[in-house]
Amino acid sequence: MQIALQDSAVCMGTRMLRLSPDSMGRLYGYYRTQIAADGTCLLIATAERAAQAVGMGMGKIWVHADYVPPYSGELIDIWVEPGHRHQGIGGRIVRRLLDFFHLHRVEFLAVNYVQGNSSAEALWRRLGFRPVLITATAQRSEAMAAIGPVVSHVAPVVYRRSATAEQVVAVASLSV
Repeated sequence: MQIALQDSAVCMGTRMLRLSPDSMGRLYGYYRTQIAADGTCLLIATAERAAQAVGMGMGKIWVHADYVPPYSGELIDIWVEPGHRHQGIGGRIVRRLLDFFHLHRVEFLAVNYVQGNSSAEALWRRLGFRPVLITATAQRSEAMAAIGPVVSHVAPVVYRRSATAEQVVAVASLSV
């Protein structure tokens, strides 16, 4: 199902990082590790009449020593097979994950989804999630072509070791 989730994002025309073939082969081990990890809840939905997996979702609790709140929850890999959508399966998976977060007193939640996935956008908006960060992707060559030729007035970064402390200080200059 993780591969189907990835494929659907790619089919939407997104420029996203994709799992390598080696990583796909390690998915089973990845999910086994997640099941055993504290602060993680992995759910698999099965069809009533068959032992066939038709949906999945994972909740992960993150600890933030330097942030408020000190804990957050992330909804990860929420997926329902296309032939089983619009039957409430995704909502039940999310509900169980919300119960998991409630049990652990986690109130601040985050989810990532692909822009343009109208089903995901509608679900998350209906549940009170609002976009706050945008991840944009580009090919380096496109960005370089758009920014234009190299400017000769940009000095390279110079590194020097501070005499009073064991730290490296980076100094650069830019003339315009």
